Amino acid sequence: MSLLDLSIGSSLEELQTIADRVDAVAEQQGWSQRTVFALQVSLDEWISNVIKYSYKNQPGQVIRVTLELDGDPADQADLLARVEDQGAAFDPTAPGVMPALDKAALGTREGGMGLFVMQHLLKDIGYQNIGGRNIVTLRVGL
Repeated sequence: MSLLDLSIGSSLEELQTIADRVDAVAEQQGWSQRTVFALQVSLDEWISNVIKYSYKNQPGQVIRVTLELDGDPADQADLLARVEDQGAAFDPTAPGVMPALDKAALGTREGGMGLFVMQHLLKDIGYQNIGGRNIVTLRVGL
């Protein structure tokens, strides 16, 4: 069940647009504070990384955000947030990413804490590259 389909420009100012729209859907759906927090933090972190690193702060690029339910809401459904872009590819599920996150958590590597936090807030993170489009799926428990 589709809950949101939003395309934004590659500007950090657009993060507020996403937050506002997600809050509106969350209120309408009656999601818990934990679900909204996990979703908002993860979307903010991932999209800001897309803008800064995938698009290298180039304005005018498009980022698509969709939200949908996976499963029956009455029977432990999950929320799937998908973020699509056409910038430089980065697979957060690649084998070398987790050891780098561990080093960041121990303070022996600079950066990487956003993805580390996302790993702990979300049930799962998925990645696909289809036809030059990066598609990251963030799975949040309801």
